[in-house]
Amino acid sequence: MTEKATAAIEIPRGWIARQVIHESTRLRLEYTGPVLGATPYAIVAFAPVDFPFHSNQGGWGTASFSKRLMPHVCVFHRDQDWHQHDEFFAAMQSCRKFFGPLPRLTSYGFSMGGYGAILGAQGLNAARAVAISPQSSIDPAAVRFERRYHAQWAAMNGWVHDLDIHVDDLREYVVLYDPLHKQDSQHEIRLPKPAGYRRVLLHGAGHAGIQSLVEMGQAEALFALLRGDSTPAQLRQAYRKKRGGAFRYQRKLGTILHDRRKPAARMFFDMAHHNGFHRLIKKWTPYYK
Repeated sequence: MTEKATAAIEIPRGWIARQVIHESTRLRLEYTGPVLGATPYAIVAFAPVDFPFHSNQGGWGTASFSKRLMPHVCVFHRDQDWHQHDEFFAAMQSCRKFFGPLPRLTSYGFSMGGYGAILGAQGLNAARAVAISPQSSIDPAAVRFERRYHAQWAAMNGWVHDLDIHVDDLREYVVLYDPLHKQDSQHEIRLPKPAGYRRVLLHGAGHAGIQSLVEMGQAEALFALLRGDSTPAQLRQAYRKKRGGAFRYQRKLGTILHDRRKPAARMFFDMAHHNGFHRLIKKWTPYYK
């Protein structure tokens, strides 16, 4: 999930490793897992914007999935283009055809990969899409608040896909994001909201939802959601349970409360002392002089 492309990967004995199931000029899909028929589910993982198209170590997330015996497909993208091309849907259909009708698929991704997970879920006939901090678009005409991806937009040939057309009521869409993060929150508002749409609010995580869950010791709660063993509500509860001791959460909420001179700020100052977060103690001490 959070490993770099150079991380060592151990493939379980008896598994197929990096079987190419689709390859075109823009996309390559690789399957790692047991022989077909031996798994009731698989994860289709869409890489974030900067993951390399060519990697000797496998795709985004494969080390974490393999460690937990989770069959998966890694989607490699050639361009940082949010899959704005016609080859994308052919690749999704190839993936579903490879598995056949029975395995339960979950599409999953972060940031650009989160957008891909939502866009591809229908073509995959996935039961669930899990998107962490997805964008709704990077077209400046549509999202004037988005200023992080101007370089990528300049290299693209426009925005061609309409999420409203490729999202339906036949599957569950789970979006994890920080409502206090300005851009991510504004993107979430713009996403289509089918009947199966679910939010998991990660207050204070910023554009680092996976890292926050890992730092809290709650990575397994995310994996359980991806496997289909838990619900979005259970992941929300897991995050809330641990956020009181999390640096990112305390920094974000505590800073907001201190800047606004709210009485509850004192609670976060005391929490920083309790957890030994010296950077936060130093940052907030001037408020009490």
